Order: sequence, then C-alpha cells, then structure tokens
Amino acid sequence: MWTTQLLVVVAGVAMVTGIPQGLSKQDTSPTLSNFKCKDDGIFADREQCDMYWKCEFGQATRHYCDDGLVFDPIKGLRGRIDPCDSPLVIDCSDRPFLQEPTHPSAECIRRHGTFEDPDPTVCNKYNVCKDGYLESTLSCTGTLQFNPITGNCEWPYSAGRTGCADQSRNCIENGKFCCTGEKRFTIDGQEDPHPTYPDGNDCEMFYICLNQLIPKRSSCERGLVYNTATGICDIPENVPECIDPGFA
Repeated sequence: MWTTQLLVVVAGVAMVTGIPQGLSKQDTSPTLSNFKCKDDGIFADREQCDMYWKCEFGQATRHYCDDGLVFDPIKGLRGRIDPCDSPLVIDCSDRPFLQEPTHPSAECIRRHGTFEDPDPTVCNKYNVCKDGYLESTLSCTGTLQFNPITGNCEWPYSAGRTGCADQSRNCIENGKFCCTGEKRFTIDGQEDPHPTYPDGNDCEMFYICLNQLIPKRSSCERGLVYNTATGICDIPENVPECIDPGFA
C-alpha cells in the first residue's frame, strides 16, 4: 500500500533540472515528508523546495512560494514575512521537487525568474520575467552564452549549451555593429520586426536588423539624413545634429 501511494505522489512532481517543474500549487495531496512540528517557526519541506511549513502551537500549515521562487531556510530561521528567493541563489539539491508552472508562456516558463530564449539555438539571449510577464529580454556580450542553471552569461565551455547558432553572424564590420535580437518598438507602440539604428559617424548611413537578428548597413536617399528619434530618413532641418554638412 505504501509503495502505491509513493508512486502516485512521485508521478505528480518532477525533479529540478535547471528549469523548475513539479507539484501543482493547488494539489492537496500530502508530500512525501508528512511534516510534523517540533518547534514553532517557519521550516523547509523535506522534498519540495518551493513549499514550506509554518508551525504555531504545534500545528503545521503548508505554504507555497510564488511560482518560480523557492524557500530560503535562512530567511525562515529569521522569521521573514516573505521567506522566498530565486532558485539561482538557493541550493535545492536535497529538496528537488517543485510546483507546476502557473500560466507559463514561451518566454516565461514560470511566473518569476530568468530563463533562456525559447529557441534552443539562441544561446546568448535570456528573458527576465516577473509576475508572469516578460519584463525584459537581454543579451550576453560578445561570444558569451547564457547558462540557465546559474543565470549568468559565461564562456561557451562553461555554459554547457549545445546546438547554438553561430553568434558571429549577428555582427558586421568586424564587430562594429551587432544585432542582439532586442525588441524595439515604433513611435506608435508597435513592435518593429526590422529595427534601425544610427551609424554614429555618418548622418546619411544607418543599420538595419532584419528580423531583429541579421545586420545590414544602409543609407538614406541623397539629401536626407537618419533621424534617430523616428527611426527613418528625414530632412536635415528636423535633425539638428545633422544640419552641418561637415558632420558626416
């Protein structure tokens, strides 16, 4: 009988493998530990890293961290109101089970956290998620790659990623300009699939990131200059820094 119950519980959870998975927050079945209070306070569950117990007058009540966060035993020992923190800074090796993700998306596989790009070939980009929303998309510098286990940008041999696309194809002119895949928006709030950027040294020239990733150098028609504010070519009178014909 005990073996059957154990198999049922284990089937409802998953091990931590860089990306948190696991037991549903709404699941009311007991954990493997069947926690019992010895003293009043806040204590870690013995198997599930994002679950903890509050003991008052010898009675234990079960609590969960927000999806994507895990219980910090040190904060619990200090009686913090919110005893949860990022799994990137908490060792969950001896408490490997986690709740199921809540409202996951391609970019945010959990409500809180830092996650690699959903395209496994894009190893230099990562997403920062908060309250279930994509807060920002960032890129590692140079040839560094994002390590989803540590949450850091590291050298490829350390990051341990496989199947990564050649990041050098996102740069031109010996690395003078690179497309990072950063999302840009037009002045009317629409996402720009082919964002443009100023040359910096020549008012008539600018760069385009085709599909946000493929770099190309381009130029305005004769007599026009690139307007950084609007992202399009314009008359020099609307771009004060380019009125002087000697600027370029």
